[in-house]
Amino acid sequence: MKKILPLVIFGFLWIVSIGWFGYQKAGCQKPIATLKGDTTAYKEIWHGIYFSGQKAGYSVTVSQRLDGGGRKVSNRAFLRISMMDTPQQIKTATSYQLDKNFYLQDFDFVMEGAAEINVHGRVNGRQLDIEVNTGGQKQRQTIKLDGPVYLPDAIEPMIANKSIKKGNKYNFSTFDPTSLSLQPAVIEVMEQESLKIDDRTHWATKLSLEMAGTTSTIWVDSAGNTLKENGPLGITLVREAKESALKIPADDTGIDLLTQLSVPATGPALDKPREAIYLKIKITGLAINNMDIAGGRQQIADAGQQIVIITQERMDGLNDILPDSLKKYLEPTALIQSEDSRIKMTARQIICGKKTAWEKSLAISQWVNKNLVKQMTVSLPSAVEVLSSRRGDCNEHATLFAALARASGIPAKLCLGVVYMDGRFYYHAWNAVYCGRWIELDPTFGLNPADAARLRMIEGDLSQQNRLLPALGNLRIEILESR
Repeated sequence: MKKILPLVIFGFLWIVSIGWFGYQKAGCQKPIATLKGDTTAYKEIWHGIYFSGQKAGYSVTVSQRLDGGGRKVSNRAFLRISMMDTPQQIKTATSYQLDKNFYLQDFDFVMEGAAEINVHGRVNGRQLDIEVNTGGQKQRQTIKLDGPVYLPDAIEPMIANKSIKKGNKYNFSTFDPTSLSLQPAVIEVMEQESLKIDDRTHWATKLSLEMAGTTSTIWVDSAGNTLKENGPLGITLVREAKESALKIPADDTGIDLLTQLSVPATGPALDKPREAIYLKIKITGLAINNMDIAGGRQQIADAGQQIVIITQERMDGLNDILPDSLKKYLEPTALIQSEDSRIKMTARQIICGKKTAWEKSLAISQWVNKNLVKQMTVSLPSAVEVLSSRRGDCNEHATLFAALARASGIPAKLCLGVVYMDGRFYYHAWNAVYCGRWIELDPTFGLNPADAARLRMIEGDLSQQNRLLPALGNLRIEILESR
């Protein structure tokens, strides 16, 4: 089964699919100078979610005014998509509380897909305390803040009481629960214009939202409530009545988003990509200087032409010397729970009798490949959850491998990029381990080391996944040479 990287795409879907939405009951309104925060006591707003004009889901948001100021907001969203002809249904539930200045105080985010994960956050002075609950285990982490933080879906709190003079720009810090990371956002006021939705005309302010290397266009009313949003990847959000929002064709399995966003490959086809030891490619549609492309088995041969050479690693000259600078790749994270007793016990069993770091890495990769059922999923992959369920796609394989390797004292990280299959490049996740130098391997495919018919674009962990968004729908790869 083809393995790709669905989570980065769903992370963006979450950003545009759940917001604090509403609309004015009045018709076309006069231009205004300031977007006022909505003071409605209670409202329930529905939106339809579309991909390239095809209905894919809905979102409903309930907002209530709190005594003493501030608001309590809750949202439910449903998406139905297909990934490599495998239907997927994803549900999210988000609730959060804002103070009288519309600043985020706390939130809860739950995503139900192949597995359930709950992320709770609370602002505590100049830090955001995060708790991730998955697989029966809680993981905590703290993120330092330079100022107020927002959820990326909540446009209104960001622009409340802001001037809407054309050209004005506002910078914000947002927390994305799907990557457990802070993401900068910039909103620019474009213009005011009339907008027609369901035969009703609204006076709207047109905004541009830049986040994670992508740009969305948003139309809001005088209270800052979103009427419509056009995002990248052909995603559109439109205010609808409840009955309309809930209407999704019963016989529709959902748009195959990942096939649609796979990367075209021109040049000579690769007959046996999993045996490739050398690949020379030309990249267009993406600035490679913003990616983790140079280093290790990948070399930039021509920066101007964006030509990259990828070679499969040689396995000689390895050692177990661990520089202090790489010890951070042994540390547990909220989703790579390498200190968990179940992870540690499994790791000890797998590497029993193995002496070198590479022998241990090879044993762990082979174990993950053989013991996980290959199943396309959409979830935030948690190592302890994957160890329990024993199923998943490349994200689950790579996350569990990283946890087991770190528990075995081997520095490990995730590699996010594209892999060549059937004439195209598909988004994929694999691993790298340090054994005197970084060696990339692929527990999903059972390749140790990994073949050269792939391009690493991001490395680290899934908190970096949003950096892939500019590539989606834009990346093109020309194969120049291979062997």
